[in-house]
Amino acid sequence: MQQRKYYDEITIAKGIGILLVVLGHAIKQIGVEDSISTTILQVIYSFHMPLFFVLSGFVSVKILSYEGKEYGSFLKKRACRLLIPYFVVGILYLPLKYLLSQFARKPYDFANCWRLILGENPNTTLWFLYILFLVSVLTLLLVRKNTLHIFLIFAAVLSVLTFHFGWEIKVTKYFFFFLLGIYLRIHYGVWKKMMEKVWFVFLAFLVFLAGNIALYYGMEMAGFFTSISGMILTLVFSLKILSIKKEKHGMLYRFGDASMDIYILSDIVQTVLRLAFWNILHLPAVFVMVICFVGGIYGSIIAAKWILRRFYIFRMLFFGEWEHR
Repeated sequence: MQQRKYYDEITIAKGIGILLVVLGHAIKQIGVEDSISTTILQVIYSFHMPLFFVLSGFVSVKILSYEGKEYGSFLKKRACRLLIPYFVVGILYLPLKYLLSQFARKPYDFANCWRLILGENPNTTLWFLYILFLVSVLTLLLVRKNTLHIFLIFAAVLSVLTFHFGWEIKVTKYFFFFLLGIYLRIHYGVWKKMMEKVWFVFLAFLVFLAGNIALYYGMEMAGFFTSISGMILTLVFSLKILSIKKEKHGMLYRFGDASMDIYILSDIVQTVLRLAFWNILHLPAVFVMVICFVGGIYGSIIAAKWILRRFYIFRMLFFGEWEHR
């Protein structure tokens, strides 16, 4: 039996990505719109979610080899892993939304709670799970290894158009990045050698910098290019960290390994912290952002490790893990 191959740099990249997610949400919790916060948010949002779709595609390369009889098993596992947490956490989040509505900057319209089935979760951070399921299904049904290049080009055009026209269609925006992750995995030897070249890294940095300047001036299509260059820079940084610290106990590796826990729980933790320290105690904005950032990471890890993951039912419902340990 062929052993599964692990790429530790992918886990490190997930750790970097999840830190950016929590930092972005911590800044948005307060709603401060000074130039520094706005710039940080723009840089983070210029690539961090496409990064996760690329990383998800990277570890989903087997999807291209499934045959008809295997479709049902794949869809079941994918639905359990992604949709169960999406719906469970979304439904459980509704009472919290209700209790905190008087403190919310944008109160939730409970008449729209049925739109949960369309991907509009009351916990707005969870849309990624819903869209990842959809692009996985599209890939399963449409794409094979010999047609990957064709669909990659087609999906790239759709993504560019979505960025340019500002379409609120996440599937067309992110389908390309999921396929790019698969393509990257298939040709990883070549890509890895490219990422070791100084000129290639410098070019990616220039594209990322120029793209963010263009975004600042309202050129939304530049987000397509910052997404790709930001992904490359993240992988380069991850490989560099791995070359320095080869053991699997580095902080970023641990955050990447716990990225699902942090992703599922951090918004709830941050919302409670924001209520306590910002809305009630009225502490300085910078202090509250730091508390939300640190608490969103470590509070989520602690809650998952010492409470939720100790019970099989919680592992199923919150993290989509349906196999007994």
